[in-house]
Amino acid sequence: MKICQVNPGCGIPIPPPSWGAIEKIVWEFTCNLKKLGHEVDIKWCNEIQLGEYDIVMVHVANLALELAERGIPYIFQHHDHHAFHYGKDSFVYKQNKEAMEKSIFSLVPARYLVNYFELPNVYYFSHGINTNEFYPIEKNKPDKPKLLMLANNGLADNPTFDRKGFSYGIGLAALNDLEITIAGPSSNKQFFNENISLLNYSKLNLIFDWPNDKLLGLYHQHDIFIHPTMLEAGHPNLTMLEAAAAGLPIIANWELETDFHGAWRAPRNIFDMDLGLKNILNNWERYRASLLNTSRLLSWENRSKELLILFNLIYKKHYPKPILL
Repeated sequence: MKICQVNPGCGIPIPPPSWGAIEKIVWEFTCNLKKLGHEVDIKWCNEIQLGEYDIVMVHVANLALELAERGIPYIFQHHDHHAFHYGKDSFVYKQNKEAMEKSIFSLVPARYLVNYFELPNVYYFSHGINTNEFYPIEKNKPDKPKLLMLANNGLADNPTFDRKGFSYGIGLAALNDLEITIAGPSSNKQFFNENISLLNYSKLNLIFDWPNDKLLGLYHQHDIFIHPTMLEAGHPNLTMLEAAAAGLPIIANWELETDFHGAWRAPRNIFDMDLGLKNILNNWERYRASLLNTSRLLSWENRSKELLILFNLIYKKHYPKPILL
């Protein structure tokens, strides 16, 4: 098959050197579909010609609609949590829904979004993880676990909003006198500038713009991953999957409709998170083994194989000749 992944056009290189979630997803699909024997290109939207590819996969709504205007069939994968945040009367919701309506079919990486968009051609499709790039090291149960958060905080136009739950992670660390590292893009500085009191915790370490090629080392330097988010377009999101593959037990908040075996589900409540911390430390090897199995099942190679199956099944509804996988 000839497949095109559309460059999202966010000004971030593919693969991204540091932060860039959609760019990382585009790159992983491209690499793994090539490994499976298919011809895959990454192109700007205006470079794609009608009939040039068997599959065109686009990840941003405005580019999907540009393809629709040019009569180019496409698969759309939705990534924008703002469509939920702003509600069904918002421009961003209507734009994404129109992109889905005009797609052959669309994928959403969170189950709640299937019902939210209420369209018959929308399917849940989890994110994946590169298990060659992210892998565990031998690690005994720590007496004083080092906590890690890795996120781009803020919501919509407010970079000071604690969407990712930094304050809860720091609260959990302070409750147990533990070291915590919070890493992410430099935009997180705006959050801490407006929430200066959080910097009073002496065991807080801040890291900005950590390069992707050193990300595994950052996971290995820590013991437990903390992710008390309140809104995501992906469940599980990429950092949860990376932490799982690197062997870090996880305390996180994610949708009830989706299982993530090996992680402790906790709402944004420090005492519930503390209960999870103690449970993990009392069952250290079981949590690690379960998470590593989850990451293997959700490897990008497996996700790409399942994507090809989905391509074939859905395309049979639209084209008389099935795709040869």
